[in-house]
Amino acid sequence: MRSETLCKNVEIHILETGKFKDVILSFRFFNELKTPDSWVRTVLALMLADRCEKYPTKREVSCCLDGLYGASASARTTTYGQGQILEFRIKTLNEKYVGGDLLQRQIALASEFLLHPLKTEGQLSEALFKEAMINLKAMIQRRSDNPAAYAAAQCAKLLGEGQALGISVLPTLKEAEAITLEQVSEAYEKMLCEDRIDIFVEGQVEADTVTRLLKHAFPLKGRELKIKSEYLTESDQLRQKSETRAIDQTTLVMMYPTHVALSSPDYWTLRTGSCIFGQLPTSLLFQEVREKRSLCYSIYSSILSYDGVMSVSTGIDGSHLEEVKELVEQQRKRMADGDFDEEMLSTAKEMLINSILASEDDPVSMINREFQNCLLGQAQKLEEISDQIRQVDRKAIMKLFAKMQCKAVFALIQKEDVHEENC
Repeated sequence: MRSETLCKNVEIHILETGKFKDVILSFRFFNELKTPDSWVRTVLALMLADRCEKYPTKREVSCCLDGLYGASASARTTTYGQGQILEFRIKTLNEKYVGGDLLQRQIALASEFLLHPLKTEGQLSEALFKEAMINLKAMIQRRSDNPAAYAAAQCAKLLGEGQALGISVLPTLKEAEAITLEQVSEAYEKMLCEDRIDIFVEGQVEADTVTRLLKHAFPLKGRELKIKSEYLTESDQLRQKSETRAIDQTTLVMMYPTHVALSSPDYWTLRTGSCIFGQLPTSLLFQEVREKRSLCYSIYSSILSYDGVMSVSTGIDGSHLEEVKELVEQQRKRMADGDFDEEMLSTAKEMLINSILASEDDPVSMINREFQNCLLGQAQKLEEISDQIRQVDRKAIMKLFAKMQCKAVFALIQKEDVHEENC
């Protein structure tokens, strides 16, 4: 990857590759994760890729994208530990396949969306804001209607109280009602002037040409911003909560602070251990909870890398809730005791390495990996990561799991299985 500073805290990163027929532009605006800004920026993302001053109707935007051989434009928000990005992405066919000046037009279109959004009387468009709010409420409702997503969000809120983990990019419906057009317009101006910006260009492109076009299209100024994305979630007590709902099964989420940062030398040891614990088809959790006792259809662990947390999620019959919680903790203790065989360790390493190498075949995964390197101030290559995974040993995994304690439990319980009031 070739990087160049456009101005202070604004970087251009060019990933020259002939693997893909498309060219992707990804603009990542990074700032502190906090409320209500996180919710307001989600609304802003819903507005930015919809229409702009030059193309004020959906039909005009659609015709413009069709003219770029079926290009696509999108925007979204994502959390990265203590930070949040608003990403604007535009993808189009590489001009070498069709001729013409597609790259220049692609960059110009990105400039129209980002620098010249649809406005009315000095503010972002009120009509566009109203549409975005309808879409936001639909997103909130979809999350609420998805038991697994809702339970995960509630458990994160429990464990992360007063910390970044407890902040969501989606508000509640009540909180959404308080968001104003003025807030979103202010967030847009702040994003352009204050956010750290990483511009990624991926595809078979000429680096000098790309840099020249971007500098001309985006006359940005330097900005002061120091935010560390990764951190370690901490909790001095176990927090438990349950809610009841008319659903098919009870959803259980348990969270463990890992005490391992993403940049730590122990990170890939943690990831390898998590595979053995709850990600392999033969993981301890799957064997004990699903295979031996048939208490669930699926159960798995995952790592929230930027927050330093391991999560366990499963769907069960509510009558087995306490039994499953105890079984999960028993498997964590087995990991701490080294009660897993060498074949599982080897399989976990192989699975991790293969998944990392497979990311080279996905254009967005490649950008995400390089963005992670930017946030952490490192330049890890795939070969180096693979070597770290191969060197993971049993004792190192045991040591990490011995330090873990479950600090948050959230259960979304089937109504018919509950005989007490919600916690």
